[in-house]
Amino acid sequence: MNRKKMFLTSHSHRLYHEIYSGLRLLSPVCFLLFCIVWFTFIPENTWPAEFGEEVLKAKSTLNARIQERKQKLLKLASAPLKEENQKLLTKLLGREAPLEHVLSSPAYLAYLKEHLGKSYKDFPAYLQAMPTPEREASCLFLLKAALPAQATPKEIQQCVPFYFRLRQVFTRDPRFLENLGTFQSLLVKHFLPPIIEEYPKQEWASKTPVVMQLGMIPYFMAHKETQVYHEVWQKQLETYGSHEGLLRCAILTPGEFALVRSFFENTEVFEKWIGEPVKKSTQTETEKIK
Repeated sequence: MNRKKMFLTSHSHRLYHEIYSGLRLLSPVCFLLFCIVWFTFIPENTWPAEFGEEVLKAKSTLNARIQERKQKLLKLASAPLKEENQKLLTKLLGREAPLEHVLSSPAYLAYLKEHLGKSYKDFPAYLQAMPTPEREASCLFLLKAALPAQATPKEIQQCVPFYFRLRQVFTRDPRFLENLGTFQSLLVKHFLPPIIEEYPKQEWASKTPVVMQLGMIPYFMAHKETQVYHEVWQKQLETYGSHEGLLRCAILTPGEFALVRSFFENTEVFEKWIGEPVKKSTQTETEKIK
């Protein structure tokens, strides 16, 4: 390591310790916000000892799991239609009506019931139910597998609504973390209150590695899943046109399609979002999850 790098690394450590020590005396919100931002943007060779091997190991495990999850999602969302699904698509294409009327047809509602085990009177009712208990249970299962063993059931459960809130935010602004005020507001409103209540301020130093993962694992999962579906759906619309492309998305990924559609005012705005260029996060973030 040359002298300049040694100086920068040493300077980063000193600066970290000064801020770290000061924020521990302030609110848990400021303390956690600083730790999460450090975890997200700062190269790991400048991470201080307080973060420890536990966080480094968690980061490596998270990267591997997100990559594995990405490949599974790509395979699912890009798969060719099965014969029965092709027949369903033909039926739906035969109906001359707006998309949500078509998706409220008996044929598609029967398809949803077969996949979900639950009936909905129409497609708007399905949107209104999002995220459904089944979607929340699936999310909880994935989070349990990804979060550290030290995380309590209450903490893991708190990550579920936080994940869905992040999914919604990422459809509006995939780079929102760069606005620390927005991210702090999200943490304060949708993540921290139950955790702050559970731990006295003096215990935050020992709890930091776990809480950082509680915040960052839903963040990276939400970011990557939103990006993957955006890219795949955009390709479907480019290949098959607007109407057929949307129907194919609704058949291949019915739950995900309805979840993301529920974030938008109407189908037109949703379709416009699909057609927009898929915005990448900052290079540092992207490198962490590739």
